[in-house]
Amino acid sequence: MQKMKLFDEKGKLFGLVNPIDLLVILLIVLVAGGVVYKTKFSAAGTAAKTVYATVRIPLVIPDVANKPKVGDKIVSGSSYTEVEIVDVKVNPAQVVTSKADGGRFLATDPWNKDVYVTVKGKTGIPDAEINLGGQEIRAGKDYYVKSFTYELKGTIVDVKVE
Repeated sequence: MQKMKLFDEKGKLFGLVNPIDLLVILLIVLVAGGVVYKTKFSAAGTAAKTVYATVRIPLVIPDVANKPKVGDKIVSGSSYTEVEIVDVKVNPAQVVTSKADGGRFLATDPWNKDVYVTVKGKTGIPDAEINLGGQEIRAGKDYYVKSFTYELKGTIVDVKVE
């Protein structure tokens, strides 16, 4: 009885396939499997939840303070997202000012406005991070309220997940 060789005279594994080709095929299959797992199973396992984030945009000039409107869609990159503005409040801006004795107090700016915008969207929450419209949602983080005709930078002051 003749023993089967692991590699034949042409360098093929069991006479079928070149070992280098086999490694390349295995690498491609592993990478493709990882991509499918990451995109399909990590977010798909979580039900979409409605997320509300309230953003404070301080010291906005009056001409721009009235730009955000309820129903405006938020833009990410160069396309619209499924995130929309559901509430807008424009208040006189609050600023910290110094007294003559060096103390500090909160005063109202007679010109500028503080704009509070609440955005709403649905998203899956697969990990310890909420991502809404291409931006991470977490109280204290910067958030860009960006639409077709304006872009305002604020800070998230409240997050609610339903």
